[in-house]
Amino acid sequence: MFEFKNYNDIVVMEVEGELRLGNVRQFDSLLSQAMLQNAGRVVVDLSQLSHIDYKLVPHLVDRVIEIQCQGGEIKLAGGNHYVANILKAMGFDEELYPSVEDAVISFQPHSEEEWQ
Repeated sequence: MFEFKNYNDIVVMEVEGELRLGNVRQFDSLLSQAMLQNAGRVVVDLSQLSHIDYKLVPHLVDRVIEIQCQGGEIKLAGGNHYVANILKAMGFDEELYPSVEDAVISFQPHSEEEWQ
């Protein structure tokens, strides 16, 4: 259901199948682990997610805000139209990137030295 990949200093967390009340604690735990791995830069890959329980969207929004408040960065990528519509209908205003690659590229370097 959940798998990690690394792209330089960014963790990609793949989510497959369904995200529902029964597995949201596992999702939260793994997301927390991913945030600790690489300076808090995570892409959540939704390309293999077939369904998200609409009741979890406010929780997901809260997690994104919590991570941002702690200095981390999280991006969601690759959701199909069905999943994207559920997220939007339930108030998820963050950008949903079309692909993991687009999300990874969107991370800005932390300092000028990283540009060189």
